[in-house]
Amino acid sequence: MNVIGIALASCFIGIFVYSMAVTGKVADQRLQLITENSLGANTPALLEDKMESQREIVRKIEQEIKKGSSPLHFEQMGFGKDTYHLVESHAKLDQLLDYFFRNGEYAALADRQVKSNVYMDGAKKKPVFRSAKSELDRRNMEISAKRWIKKKHPTFDGDVYVENVRCFLAFPKEEIEKRKCVMDGEETTAMIFSKKHLEALYLQCLINRKEVMLHQEMLEGFSEVCNRIYRLEDVDVLFQCLLMDNMDWQDNRLYVQFSTMYLLKNMDSVIEISTQ
Repeated sequence: MNVIGIALASCFIGIFVYSMAVTGKVADQRLQLITENSLGANTPALLEDKMESQREIVRKIEQEIKKGSSPLHFEQMGFGKDTYHLVESHAKLDQLLDYFFRNGEYAALADRQVKSNVYMDGAKKKPVFRSAKSELDRRNMEISAKRWIKKKHPTFDGDVYVENVRCFLAFPKEEIEKRKCVMDGEETTAMIFSKKHLEALYLQCLINRKEVMLHQEMLEGFSEVCNRIYRLEDVDVLFQCLLMDNMDWQDNRLYVQFSTMYLLKNMDSVIEISTQ
């Protein structure tokens, strides 16, 4: 994270941040949307339900902004050259989980704003998404994540990938000027979020990740394997999180990191695609 991002994060904590909590029922529904492999099952009634769901999320955001929450909306997802990475070993997976949960060698990253991150909790039969309540809770959630992943039997022979997507947030320029402040001698931007606003932004990221291929069928310059993951073809979700504490700027646009670990379920097709 650059200097601006660090200052932004520090001010983000100092001003006020609600921790996120997403109910298991809603999270399960969104997870199901993400892991669907076929778009052909979308009937007109189902599509209308999805559209109404998105409209409801937008309405919730507008309501929270009127109450005083910072005027941020989900804008778009960004896929770059650093989006996809092969997880080649169990040790690499453990390192990634330590990073996501801010544990182990990455414990220094865990300040107060880490409570606004949203993690997949696999402690129960069906995973739920929620924020961690404490350092102990983060460690327990990581243990649960490892158990959940173990049940999926990854081989780490080209079948596990991590996807890091940038979720860009629309933030009016005039509002940025209004929220300028100085933190530790550095000029930065302070933001206030309500719990419901953060929840809505999180759900928007989930929905848009599922539907992004409707607007762009493939990623130019990416391998067939990466495009298979992008299209969510025959993949399973091993782990997922939204890192609100990894907020930063790119080309004067604010973004947060949305990360997912995928298991490619049909390795025969991967080998065939990779050798063409």
